[in-house]
Amino acid sequence: MPAGNGKVAIAGLCWGGSQAFQFATHRPDLAAAFVFYGTGPRDSESLARIRCPIYGFYGGNDARVTATVPETAEAMKRLGKTFEPITYEGAGHGFMRTGEEPNPTEANRKAREQAWERWREVLKKL
Repeated sequence: MPAGNGKVAIAGLCWGGSQAFQFATHRPDLAAAFVFYGTGPRDSESLARIRCPIYGFYGGNDARVTATVPETAEAMKRLGKTFEPITYEGAGHGFMRTGEEPNPTEANRKAREQAWERWREVLKKL
């Protein structure tokens, strides 16, 4: 693609976030994975195959998903992998979508804005 730089990154939201994390275990030349409220693989064998940084975006009021982050972070650290999760306090699951609704909660609106900014900044560096 003429407008591209030749690097491939992946992003996914919810189930797609989990799939983006999983995709990183199979694509050694991936530049980065952006995981929006998705869980990581549970087994160290899969995590050990990851070669790119994983950037996580999580809602503080999304206990089902966000509760998995510490275990994933510890496993990635133990394996020498880059995992940079951020939890947006007060934001719920799906804040990228609900944060753009006509009357979003303040936490979801703020999380969406901050996540977009972070995502753009990281993409510029790839």
